[in-house]
Amino acid sequence: MPIKTKLLAIILSVVFTAGGVFIISRAGTLNPSVAPGDTMKTLEDIYCLATGCTPAVYELDSPGAPGETMHDLQDIYDAVDALANGIDYSLQKNQIWDDWKGSAVATSASLSLAYTAAVDQNLEEGEWASTTDTDLTATTIASGVVKKDLRTGLFWSDCYSAAVDGTCDTRTNSFTLNGTVDDADDGLDAEGGLSVDFCEALALDADGDGTDETDWYLPSQKELIQVYINGAANNIPSPANNFWSSTELYTSTANAWYVYLAFGYTLNVGKTNNSYARCVRR
Repeated sequence: MPIKTKLLAIILSVVFTAGGVFIISRAGTLNPSVAPGDTMKTLEDIYCLATGCTPAVYELDSPGAPGETMHDLQDIYDAVDALANGIDYSLQKNQIWDDWKGSAVATSASLSLAYTAAVDQNLEEGEWASTTDTDLTATTIASGVVKKDLRTGLFWSDCYSAAVDGTCDTRTNSFTLNGTVDDADDGLDAEGGLSVDFCEALALDADGDGTDETDWYLPSQKELIQVYINGAANNIPSPANNFWSSTELYTSTANAWYVYLAFGYTLNVGKTNNSYARCVRR
């Protein structure tokens, strides 16, 4: 073999050998000394991110096949579905002083002080108190209809009306500070004509058993928005109105939020304005 041919063969051999080493080094070995980096997520990792479990670890040279503890895509789908369906909407009923009616366990000296923002609003949560007023029955609700949101489990009253004529009336969402409000916070001492007191005092049969339930309350802004999001508002009469929520504007206790149910629009205005009132229960 000529010398030039031998030299060329040697050069090509070195090049191919170096190239092969480079390719192997880039690909990694079949039994690496360290685990894959944190940026690489396995199905097991994703499943545990959804459920809070600790991922099982398997080595490439582990003896035998992985057991049934390794989760697949179907497990992930089931976990995410269960997570979405497991939301505890009942927590929405627990209000703080963001929702200015408060609760009987609040330490405020009076509702008047709470209303004028003279007390700390970061108080413990408490369920709204409910009282029965025999003058507020199904006959004072337009059509006496109650709707249930099957997604959240909420019952919604029809519009408030002074007479059973199928129309809605409006109510103010504020307290009248005339000295008649006391510490009891039982819905009996605030001035009349208030949406929050109307809902707390409401007695209306929600489940058709002939007994008027009395645990109605004025919904929070989030609950009103939720009923718009999932479409349940379309099944309630007269959604094209502004409906008071129990939620204050955090920078001004003189303002509260309403929601226009037909569009999902929400705005805060002075509590002394009139908007529609729709009560809710669980």
